[in-house]
Amino acid sequence: VSALAMEFHEKLQSLAAKEGLKGRKVTRAVESFSWNITILKGQADLLKHAKTEVQENMEQVHDAALTGNLTKESVGVKRVRSQTRRGQDDKPTAGARGPSA
Repeated sequence: VSALAMEFHEKLQSLAAKEGLKGRKVTRAVESFSWNITILKGQADLLKHAKTEVQENMEQVHDAALTGNLTKESVGVKRVRSQTRRGQDDKPTAGARGPSA
């Protein structure tokens, strides 16, 4: 994203001129663009850090599940899954309903 932003930043003054912006308006447009890119880079960094943290947390949950013997083969997990899917499993399928009226 930053490479595209920098490329656009280089073209911004000529694009502004094509659109009829002059002087102070061009300066404000460039400043606004620069500010917005700075904010977006900060947000992207925050998202990257959050993603890394979530991945680490998921690994910890996975490791805890293995340590606590809560893998897919575990009876406890099957019971929980059947309870959460009960509403979906109880619904009749389209083929089981018969012809529509």
